[in-house]
Amino acid sequence: MMLIVLQLNSIFQMNNYWYKIQIFFIILLCLHTHSSCNSSTEKNSKNNAQEMQNASPEFNINDTIEPGNIYEHILINNDYLNSFAIYLPRYYSTKTSWPIVFFFDSGGNGSLPIKKYKTIADSLGFILVGSNASKNGQDFRESQQIWYLLKNACLNNFKINKNAIVLCGFSGGARVSCSLAEIDKSVLSVIANSAGAQQLNQKLSNNSLFIGLSGKGDMNRAEMLNIDYFLEATTLPHYYIEFKGKHEWAPLNIFKKALQLTLFHAFRQSIIDTSPEIVSDFITEQLNDIKQLELDNNLVEAYNQLVILNNGVKDLSTLSFPSPDSLAQTDEYIAQKNKLMRINLMETEIQKELTQIIQTPDNFKAWKEKIELLKKEAKKNNDLGAMNQRLLGYASLLSYSLSNRYLQSRNYQAAKTMIDCYEVADPENAEVYFFKAIVNSTENKPVEAIENIKKSLKLNLTDKNRILKQPEFTTLKGLKAFDEVERQLNP
Repeated sequence: MMLIVLQLNSIFQMNNYWYKIQIFFIILLCLHTHSSCNSSTEKNSKNNAQEMQNASPEFNINDTIEPGNIYEHILINNDYLNSFAIYLPRYYSTKTSWPIVFFFDSGGNGSLPIKKYKTIADSLGFILVGSNASKNGQDFRESQQIWYLLKNACLNNFKINKNAIVLCGFSGGARVSCSLAEIDKSVLSVIANSAGAQQLNQKLSNNSLFIGLSGKGDMNRAEMLNIDYFLEATTLPHYYIEFKGKHEWAPLNIFKKALQLTLFHAFRQSIIDTSPEIVSDFITEQLNDIKQLELDNNLVEAYNQLVILNNGVKDLSTLSFPSPDSLAQTDEYIAQKNKLMRINLMETEIQKELTQIIQTPDNFKAWKEKIELLKKEAKKNNDLGAMNQRLLGYASLLSYSLSNRYLQSRNYQAAKTMIDCYEVADPENAEVYFFKAIVNSTENKPVEAIENIKKSLKLNLTDKNRILKQPEFTTLKGLKAFDEVERQLNP
């Protein structure tokens, strides 16, 4: 089920000014922890945008790309470090121009969202492309270079509607998508899954559409809600769609809805011909969802589904639908909405507190006490328990981001302290022990380093080849225990 948080009614306006200050602060705060969207870097990078945009890369593949097949590693300029995945819908032909979705996965797995959503590409008629080069930890100039090479490679080799370009990213990849749309005004729509950016109304073109997606258990849920609340006071076209899930790519039906809304936006601008079948399918699904939500007494969600139904197919259907206003005036709806607002404000405040604690010198004791309290509260089987589970995820993400930042700047002493906080927040995360191994290597502690490498592998470390490439691990080469690890990775 989905939650689309739209315009707040007058009952929630009494503390509106203070609430917006809170919203702005937490959005700014979340962006601070993700280096991939550094605003000053973006500003400097704009000076080079035209040069990158005019790049005309070669397109080197050994096999013809056939519609209906996923290709996971297509090289640009024969560069093995710059590849992408692609799926052409089964009915693709060069007789018509096609809308296209460019995916940016936080881990650089371009084929992951394509495999998940390829059936939608067939039913709605989109080309899907996923970057394997874009990932967390890159500065914006690098993301910009990756984007223009990828965009131009596809435009030069496929029949693409240049006015129907969609950027879709997950987590750090969502932040990259927002930033790229700021410097590339050809983007029709941004679908931001589990992260966003501040002041999107000032960054995106008025012709752009912003769609935020988040799981109810996502550690960035408060951020996504706050972005949507902020956008309500602007003229930027936008939607927020929530789903049952955590910090992950949205389910198939949710992404389908996001692309349907994108198509409707394109229909209104005469970029793509209107499809009565797609409009009719959307209406049927929405009405079914609304009926079930009302039966379940989920009135906030039912209201928001009514709003998106009315706004989504505005001017595209002659049918009339129930107004959400009558539902919004009921006591039960008001009570449910107030509860959602209170929890979101509370969550935003605790996120701010966590950030203050972890950035305070000699923070470990206070951090540990706070995490232990969150873990205790997270066991409750209610909305507050769910909130505390999200906050634990936020604490993990925050400590990961800061640990990674210190490691990249080679401030190993500061990294060591931050990694200890990371372990407290998320002791079963493989990244904790991979990071510990890096610090161990710089401290000339090979035994501890290798033990932590093995522990990270046992916890299913993502991209195990990083062990072979990590510069700090060169001091371990030649040691019997490390040689055994290398043989496991390269049997």
